[in-house]
Amino acid sequence: MLAEQDNEQLKDQVRAYWNAHPCGTQFTHLEWGSKEFFEEVERFRYETQPFMREVMEFDRHKGERLLEIGCGLGTDLMQFARGGALVTGVDLTPASAELVRRRLALYGLSGNAQVADAERLPFADNTFDVVYSFGVLHHTPNTAKSVDEAYRVLRPGGRIIIMLYHRRSWHVQMGIWYARLKKKLRPNVDATDDWVRLYDGVDNPLGKAYTRGEIRSMFRRFADLRITTVDPHRRGLSPAMNAVNQRLFAAWWGFWLVIKGSKSG
Repeated sequence: MLAEQDNEQLKDQVRAYWNAHPCGTQFTHLEWGSKEFFEEVERFRYETQPFMREVMEFDRHKGERLLEIGCGLGTDLMQFARGGALVTGVDLTPASAELVRRRLALYGLSGNAQVADAERLPFADNTFDVVYSFGVLHHTPNTAKSVDEAYRVLRPGGRIIIMLYHRRSWHVQMGIWYARLKKKLRPNVDATDDWVRLYDGVDNPLGKAYTRGEIRSMFRRFADLRITTVDPHRRGLSPAMNAVNQRLFAAWWGFWLVIKGSKSG
């Protein structure tokens, strides 16, 4: 594990990178913060990930207090809010927190967004009914600590819905092969983590991926733990080939590990 000083220095790099590149902005050239910008980001997200509403349970948490760790542009947070959840979003970066506040106001939705560290959440124990995080916790230096924080702020009986990258996925393995072919990986660095880092941007300072066994160990405090895999639709594949991928590969070798469980109480 990183020494605390190294951890904080790396986290500063992570903050700077994602503050300059909020996740989702890479899919549009429109002005950040405009209604057209938000709508284009949302359209792209759910066209390439049509299973999100069902798998991530956007419409199942009406009246519940929901925290999203790493809310980015607030695209998923908006869906939970539209479904009636009482939403709070936190992000390591000021840019994302401001964009989410602007987005909620633009659409007249209630909710809160603030800057916070996933490893040190600014909430009391047992505050939320649901803790949601999609593709975020593998970008913080001490992921296990952020999982413990999710457990702490969750009320007894509350649930997690969390996505982390899958180390054994065909997407990762093919990506490593291609990166080696192109000589993009750094020497003396774990090939999987280095490719995952590159996947989210050449200048991205940190990315990690996990096996099912590692997930079970890290989330061992949660009851009723379920781990499934899904895969986004690939823009370079035909609808038929995407359907084949979902049917034959995604259920076991998908890129995204979706983790659900509850806090015993």
